Amino acid sequence: MEERNKKKREERQATFGISIAIMLIVILILVGSILVLKLDPHIPLIMCTFVLVFFGLYLHITWSDMMSAAVKSISECIEAIIIMMSIGMVVGAWVSCGTVPFIIYWGLKVFSPAFLLPFAVFLCALMSTLTGSSWTTVGTIGVAFMGIGMAMGINPAIVAGAIVCGSFFGDTQSPMSDGCNFATAISGAGLYNGVKGMFISNIPALLIGMIIYVFIGLRYSGGDLGGAEESIQETLGGLAAGFNLTPAVLIPPVLLIVLIVIKFPAVPTMIAAAFSGCICSVLFQGNSLAESLGFMMKGYVGDTGVEAVDSIVTRGGLSAMMNTVAIVILSMWMAGVLQRTGIMHAILAKIARLVKKPGPLVATSTATTFIFSYIAADPYLAMMLPAKVYGEAYDELGYDRSVLCRSISGAVFFAPMVPWGSGGLYTAAALGVAVTAYLPYYFVGFLAPILTILFAFLGIGMYKAKKSVTETV
Repeated sequence: MEERNKKKREERQATFGISIAIMLIVILILVGSILVLKLDPHIPLIMCTFVLVFFGLYLHITWSDMMSAAVKSISECIEAIIIMMSIGMVVGAWVSCGTVPFIIYWGLKVFSPAFLLPFAVFLCALMSTLTGSSWTTVGTIGVAFMGIGMAMGINPAIVAGAIVCGSFFGDTQSPMSDGCNFATAISGAGLYNGVKGMFISNIPALLIGMIIYVFIGLRYSGGDLGGAEESIQETLGGLAAGFNLTPAVLIPPVLLIVLIVIKFPAVPTMIAAAFSGCICSVLFQGNSLAESLGFMMKGYVGDTGVEAVDSIVTRGGLSAMMNTVAIVILSMWMAGVLQRTGIMHAILAKIARLVKKPGPLVATSTATTFIFSYIAADPYLAMMLPAKVYGEAYDELGYDRSVLCRSISGAVFFAPMVPWGSGGLYTAAALGVAVTAYLPYYFVGFLAPILTILFAFLGIGMYKAKKSVTETV
């Protein structure tokens, strides 16, 4: 009797055919619910998770096993969730203390609408490369650029696209970034070799993206400005009247940069940035301590009497991020169950056996990373599985692992494209622009993987593996 029960409980392996079918169902639910029915991601994610749960039960995987995998998946993103909440606190505090208004004010004084967009790409790329954090960049100078763009009458989706292009370039390419370090480690390329390999497609993608933004910016220059000049002057006056724009309000961002440079842990760095803003709010803006702490929790609400200014500075707060946090938790629940069922490994293993030429191999590994970024809503999972499955195929063809690294690192670029993933959710919440709105202007995110595939077929940057050489970093 016991032997019979053991046989019944023996776990089945997911096959290629049924795995494809389950994945198609999951994709249809997500795409149909979010893009067609215009639902928030919460319920569609729960629906998809239970499709995977029922498939797991069919495979004789117990509910407790699947929940253990889900808990592990969620636990791995706890730091990201805390950072997400702390960024909401930072934005609320920095607006109330005058940091963001100060940057917007002088940005309007200095920048021409024609060159704001390419400069936003460049400065965000520079900051995210130096800090290794796209989220920090988006939530700080990204918010300021949004205010400048709105005052200049530039489409917020276009400004958000420029910010995302620069911010996630640095997160993909910078040796300071967790995403870059994970990609180089999981691919076996080694840090500096992997970074060198990613230059091949990422740098041209960034330059082309900046050039495109130059041409877009020209539409907002000269005679095309219409009433924007009057709006800019009104905004400048409202900011000057509503805030004490002393240079001392730059203390919080200076503190943030110093802590990042000395490699202080991310969470206490963001908390310190938020509370320094709170202190500056009391000292320089005349807000009470209770009001300043309240701005960190509920966000700042503009009350300058100038509608344009109030719409720009009304943002931030920990509570504003909680809807996003809920979606991240649900996404990671689904990702944990998805990984436990073995569906993705069954699909990838089959594909890897069929791809035997360099061009199709790079195209397949890049496309797979893109697809899994959407399904798993997690760039690390989207990089890990293709790296493990396709690694031997690159070795058999004699190519250096930096080529594999280039293919899978696109998962970091794909992160802000996923409406139910942490990257997309955070970016949309911080900038106040939906993923589907800024997505058409996220040029670097599209160009980098396209160039990776194109260069593979042209043989550009397809480095051969060095024999008997082991890189150490």
